[in-house]
Amino acid sequence: MRFLFLVSLILLAWPRPGWATDDNRGTVGISIAQLFDDDQLPSHRGPIVVLQAIEGLAAAKAGIRSGDFVIAVDGVPVPGRELTEIIKQIHGPVGATLRLTVVKPDGSQSEIALVRMPFPPHVNPASDPFSYAVPGSWAADARYHFPLPWAPKLPYRGFVDLFFSPNFPETDSPEYHSYLFFMSLEGTHMLTAEQLQSFLLTYFQGLAEERGQNNGFTPDLTKVSATYKEDSAASPTFGGVPARALSGTVTIWDTHGKTITLNSEVLISDCGTRDHTAFFFGMSLEPRDGEMWKQIDAVRDMFRCSR
Repeated sequence: MRFLFLVSLILLAWPRPGWATDDNRGTVGISIAQLFDDDQLPSHRGPIVVLQAIEGLAAAKAGIRSGDFVIAVDGVPVPGRELTEIIKQIHGPVGATLRLTVVKPDGSQSEIALVRMPFPPHVNPASDPFSYAVPGSWAADARYHFPLPWAPKLPYRGFVDLFFSPNFPETDSPEYHSYLFFMSLEGTHMLTAEQLQSFLLTYFQGLAEERGQNNGFTPDLTKVSATYKEDSAASPTFGGVPARALSGTVTIWDTHGKTITLNSEVLISDCGTRDHTAFFFGMSLEPRDGEMWKQIDAVRDMFRCSR
């Protein structure tokens, strides 16, 4: 039997609709990948392997480690099932018990009971000159450094931190494709609306090509667009200092091979220094007065230019 990695997902911070209310979602604190069973199962979906057990959370405390296999969740076998279905079982209310059947690399097997814990917030590294906090129920990618893998032609130095709403991948959720990201560029880059549009056109065209390669479709890059205008009526601040505020829309390709148009707001601040420029991007299908934006704005307002 030959196993290959099929798909992975961070379970520390990616709940699904209907599993628990926003203020009562819980996690056991593991990241997993599903394995591809090349020989046996018609679906080719095998067991799941633990990539990481987050220190201080339930799984790590119970002795689950990277490299362990999970073959059943609450007594229901994993092989042959969709990963999203498995995750639906794993997440749930804080304080509720989850049972995982775990196989260690040495072949020993045990059933481990875990109590779901609150999601710890995402905070940026202490080495950053600024600070922010994002609710732990949002999914987080690892920090991307420029040149970005999907847009290497962008001529900057710095990094991007991406965070996705709890129901980001669910097409029937009002949160679908709602996300935010912080960006830090070395030097002073107070982009105008035209410069921002050019930046995001390159960014999302590259992302469209990557999504097409990963999901089996060929995107028409001419359908990617970015339209912004500067909010000249307000006196915006970001991180406690004056900022440039822009709003508009971006039309992008989603992972299902469809174009969607997101409402977007961007704040840009030099944080009172020439060393770096801080950016905040909010993106959502929801109109600006929608509930999703209350969450996005709350994260934005946690940002501070200095620690």
